[in-house]
This record gives sequence, C-alpha cells and structure tokens, in this order.
Amino acid sequence: QRACDEYIKAHGPLKSYSKYQPPPNVVWDDEKYQGDAYGTYAWAVYVAEVTVDMLTYEAHVQDFVAVQEVGKVINPVLAAGQIEGGVAQAIGFTLFENVVWANGRMENNQMTNYIIPTPADIPPIRVYFEENPYAYGPAGAKGIGELPMDGAAPAILSAIENATGVSISHVPLMPEALMEELDATRG
Repeated sequence: QRACDEYIKAHGPLKSYSKYQPPPNVVWDDEKYQGDAYGTYAWAVYVAEVTVDMLTYEAHVQDFVAVQEVGKVINPVLAAGQIEGGVAQAIGFTLFENVVWANGRMENNQMTNYIIPTPADIPPIRVYFEENPYAYGPAGAKGIGELPMDGAAPAILSAIENATGVSISHVPLMPEALMEELDATRG
C-alpha cells in the first residue's frame, strides 16, 4: 500500500489507454450491417446426468460437466462462476420456468407461481477450461457468457432422451409435457 501511495504522490494516478483493433480478416460494414460480426468463437462441451421419476415425470439434473474453450482464462474463479451461473439459469429455463400467457399478459408473474430453481435444484457443476489464447482478444480472452445459455439445455434434454427414449425439442420440459410425450410413445 505504501509503495502505491508513494507512486501516486510522485507521478499521479496510473492511466492506461488502448483501442480495439479487429482482426485483419474480419470485415464489418456498420452502414449495411453486413459482414463478419464476430472475429472468433468460443467452444464448449456439456454433459448432464439426470434422473427421471417415472411416477411424477419430474426430471432432476444430478451432475453437470462443462468444458469451455474461451481463449485465455484471465480470472479462473470468476470465469468458472460465470459458467456455473449460466448453467444454473439454463437448468431453470429448461425444467422449471413455464411462462403462462393470457390475453397478452403474463399470468404467472410472481415468485409464488413462476417457479425458478432453488439451490437444492442445482447439481454440482464441474467446470474445466481448454485454453487457446486468441491473439485479438483482451489478454488472449474470448467471450464466455453466452455458451452456458446455449449448450446446457440441449445437454439436459439429451440426457432425458437417453433416460427415457423420448426425444424432446422444446423447453421448458414440464412434468406434464414429459408425461404426454411418454404416453404418446407407449400408444
């Protein structure tokens, strides 16, 4: 602390300036809104382990593994937390959050009737990183927040299909919907 105080006293606040330069192969026209909008992509693999109660038709995620390629991980704790939060949110919109609309209004707009997962509904989420620094990202990083929202739901639905033999392609998957799907396959 003393060294910082002495530096600021002698030189003033430390300042840094930078300007983003897109990669040379990325062309974007702001007027036409056309071109390559993204210089790079991050990648992920998700695996969910689920149980399905065949009496209540409730599905529960028991374990979740997320492997992310996000360039260079700058802060591993915050990066893992970002992924854990995204997976938890995806569990919510996959298995719990059923929006009910009537006459253009959301009917279940309260915490008493719009169900979200509680901590008891969130499984262990194991996060692993594959680092492949990106030359044009800040400190080699790429985007990280979108992946858990895109990949977790299909992983959960695939695990449910593996457990039940029924392919589901919609969310949220409420117990009633799973019951209807299973009944339809049984004839």
